[in-house]
Amino acid sequence: MTSTATDKPTFSLEVTDQEGAKVFHLNGRLMDQQQADHLMEVLDVHLKDNEGVNVVLDMGALLYMNSTGLNIMISVLTRTRKAGGQVLLAAVSHGVRQLFVVTKLDTVFPILDTVDLALAKVRA
Repeated sequence: MTSTATDKPTFSLEVTDQEGAKVFHLNGRLMDQQQADHLMEVLDVHLKDNEGVNVVLDMGALLYMNSTGLNIMISVLTRTRKAGGQVLLAAVSHGVRQLFVVTKLDTVFPILDTVDLALAKVRA
C-alpha cells in the first residue's frame, strides 16, 4: 500500500475548563511539526492573560507520539511553568508512557491514570 497526502495521520484537540485547569484532550497521532505548531498556538491562546493556569493533557485518545511530540510536551511544560502553572499528564497509553519512561521524562511530568486524578492533584 502506498502512502498519499490523504493518508496523513490526523491529530485534533479540544480544550475544556474543568475545576481550575485547562484540560487539553489530545486525539490521534502527534508526530509532525504542523501538528505541534497547532497545539502550541492553542496553548498560547489559553495561557495568555491566565497567569498561573494549570494544564492537564488528557492523552487517553492519543494513539501515537514520536520525538516531535515529546519536544512539544517539553515546550508545553516550559511555557506553562513560565506562566506560573503546572502540567499534568492523564490517561497515558502504555506505548506513549514507555516513550516518557525511556527518555526519563516520567520524572519531569506527573503522570496520572485519569483526568479526574489529575484534577484532584491540581486542587490539592
